[in-house]
Amino acid sequence: MLQPLLREYCAHRMARFTFWIIVCLVALRIADQLQVRAPGEIRLVVWLGVVVAGVYYLIRLGKFIRNRMLWRLSRRLIVTYLFIGLVPIILILALVWIGAMIINGQFAAFLVNTQLQTHFDELKQLNRVIAHEAIHTRARTPEGLIRELQDFYRNDLGRYGASYPQLEITLRVGSYTRAFGLTGEAVVQPVSFPRWLHEEEWAGIVMDHNQLALRAVDQEETPAGKLTLILSMPVTPTLLDMVGQGIGPVEVYEPRPSGRQPQVLHSSSLRFPASVSWFDFPVLGFSEINPIEWGSSQFKERDVPVVVAVHSRIFTLNGQLFRTLGRHSSAPLEAFVVIGIVFLIIELIALIIGVKLARTITSTVGRLQVATERVKAGDFSHRIGLPARDQVSALGEAFDTMTASVQRLMQESQEKLRLESELRIAHEVQTQLFPQQAPELPGVKMFGICRPARGVSGDYYDFLRLGQGRVGLALGDVSGKGIFAALLMASIQSAIHAQFYDGRRPVEASALVPISPAELLLRLNRQLYENTPEGKYATFFYAVYDAQSQTLTYTNAGHPPPFLFRRDGLLRLDTGGTVLGLFPDVSFQQGQIELQIGDLLLAFTDGMTEPENSYGEEFGEERLVEVVREAIDSPPDFLAEQIYRAVTDWTGSSDLQDDMTMLYLKTMTSMKQAQ
Repeated sequence: MLQPLLREYCAHRMARFTFWIIVCLVALRIADQLQVRAPGEIRLVVWLGVVVAGVYYLIRLGKFIRNRMLWRLSRRLIVTYLFIGLVPIILILALVWIGAMIINGQFAAFLVNTQLQTHFDELKQLNRVIAHEAIHTRARTPEGLIRELQDFYRNDLGRYGASYPQLEITLRVGSYTRAFGLTGEAVVQPVSFPRWLHEEEWAGIVMDHNQLALRAVDQEETPAGKLTLILSMPVTPTLLDMVGQGIGPVEVYEPRPSGRQPQVLHSSSLRFPASVSWFDFPVLGFSEINPIEWGSSQFKERDVPVVVAVHSRIFTLNGQLFRTLGRHSSAPLEAFVVIGIVFLIIELIALIIGVKLARTITSTVGRLQVATERVKAGDFSHRIGLPARDQVSALGEAFDTMTASVQRLMQESQEKLRLESELRIAHEVQTQLFPQQAPELPGVKMFGICRPARGVSGDYYDFLRLGQGRVGLALGDVSGKGIFAALLMASIQSAIHAQFYDGRRPVEASALVPISPAELLLRLNRQLYENTPEGKYATFFYAVYDAQSQTLTYTNAGHPPPFLFRRDGLLRLDTGGTVLGLFPDVSFQQGQIELQIGDLLLAFTDGMTEPENSYGEEFGEERLVEVVREAIDSPPDFLAEQIYRAVTDWTGSSDLQDDMTMLYLKTMTSMKQAQ
């Protein structure tokens, strides 16, 4: 446990910040225990640091959940279904439930307010009945009128006392006032008449001496004088039982001034309705009553309203509603329930379809992930094997096609690597077939080089040590490129060496068989014709230089004529015949020329003159001559580099279009001078 925390502390600056914030919190806690109060600024800074650290690690936690817990597609789909499918349904159901609770609660409060309204309306109607009796009375004095009305209350209305709990009646005619209950008993404190009341008839809820009451007032002219009737029924638990009948318990909260505890009135006998089903949820409704300040000098509502709370159940309230509207009024509710059940079935079907689709997606993705791991491990033969029924499964089929293509490309790449390896080996072998160094003769400098366009070359050059101051110069160009041309070149090299050395070492000069250039090419032509496919041939130039006589005897078999640069001009060595290997019976002529001091013999293959630029123009022999003349006095390797650079500059690419090979011989002094 400590090691991860230590790594976290060392790796993250915020971890170190959080650690020291925790240290500061512990220090503040210890200071509080020691009753040492830290300055408020320090506490503010520490708690700001706590907020910053908390936000930082909440973000880290979210990233961890996203990267670790939600890495699998199936988990992401589950979360997606939760947020897209299940969570909205839960929120909608919660919203419907909250709405039902609010609507039904307020409906219950509305019913209670309606009952209260009904009660003080009844008081108003009762006042009207008494006023009617007072108008038609035969009494002519205030005392007689009030006594007659009191008898009427006691005899005719006394039996309805249960409907008007603790009803107080105040009658005033002129200055004569009497207050009594519905049964006729006297009331000590009559209700005063407010100065703000000017209407002849009024009813409402009032607050009088911190007592909430329903009150109705009526004023009429009678034969005995102006009659004022005030009916007052205090809000009591019995009255709350009446207004909550068929609904549920009712409570009234009467706030008190000066911070005193509010007075709470409860229904005395009503009980909370019993539940009839799981969906018969309890509800709570609130309403406010703004009672009139009865003792105020002007019409004024109480500053702090009285809160009426009612407890009920949904089915109880719906029963009240539907009983009021009729027996067929529940049809919309039943239709709503049916629609809800249909929606629930549709949601279940959608959930089943979603689960199946999710399994299809996750199954395909899981197979893709396994296949990816197999391919990652190098197994390109693994296949998913899913039919393309949809876009996701088509992805699996495309993956199989891709892996098959990659497997084929890998095989081709391996084959290519094998071929390249073989080409490297062939190149190394071919390099050993070329002379490792030019022979040394007094007064002569010789040089040869071959640059293949590919790994191996179809060009051939060689120096043959013939003894007695003589050296053979061979330069050939096999038709075509690549392995076949290189193998044909190797056979030519082997045939030439076999003609001269016949199994003896080249240093045994006295044992060499003397062969003229024309005879040598005649033998090569016969061998190539008999041992190569039809259409394959080679151009060849062969010469023998005798250092003692400074003569060059040569034969050219269809090869580009070498240049012989002299101080007074340029010669082409073109004596010879046709190419080797095309015809069975050919003859070759040979030429002989005496070299002078300073002469330069340059034999080359067509890879130096035939490369083309972007316009299709060949480099040509004229440009080759110009390059050689500019560097004729340079060392041979520098001259070769200048020629190669000129050709690549002409083509605009460092890639060779053909094998480029040259053979160089320059006479520096006569053999006698050299000795």
